[in-house]
Amino acid sequence: MKTYNNKMIMKKILLILFSASIIMSCDEFDIADQGIVLEELPSYVAFNANGTEAYLDTVFTDENGGSATFNVEAPTGTLSDITVNYEFSGTAIFGTDFNVAGASAAGGSLVITHDPADFLDFDNKDLDISLLTDAIVDGEKTLNINLISASNAEGQIAVGRGGTDYLKSAVLVIADVD
Repeated sequence: MKTYNNKMIMKKILLILFSASIIMSCDEFDIADQGIVLEELPSYVAFNANGTEAYLDTVFTDENGGSATFNVEAPTGTLSDITVNYEFSGTAIFGTDFNVAGASAAGGSLVITHDPADFLDFDNKDLDISLLTDAIVDGEKTLNINLISASNAEGQIAVGRGGTDYLKSAVLVIADVD
């Protein structure tokens, strides 16, 4: 029995020495030494799109379609509310073909409200477009909505996915029903 205990002790000592030699032979892992460059994703606002889409699909509706909704997101979050400015262009006429609460013919702004209690949810806000029937046969109209700037208490925020031109624009085509 004495031999058995000595063999067990010797195995444990060898295991400890082997483990220590493996640990001592390891170098610190430096991600830069591996050729990997990490960049902080800038805060940004953009139209919300599924997955890795770079552009929103054109939305088709008609004058009596009620409304169309576009979601504007700030997926990297923020520590304060974000004011997003947008502009309208195209052949659709504000007040005749469409309306947006609080906006003008040139465009408007919306506020993405920061909710510190819900840090797992992305900050976002819907932009609701009310469609108007004008009782005039005037053909198909197009409304382009472009996000032009964004800011919060910390300063300016990039517009477009990742600060690029992606997802800065949305297109709504309104069919005539008259």
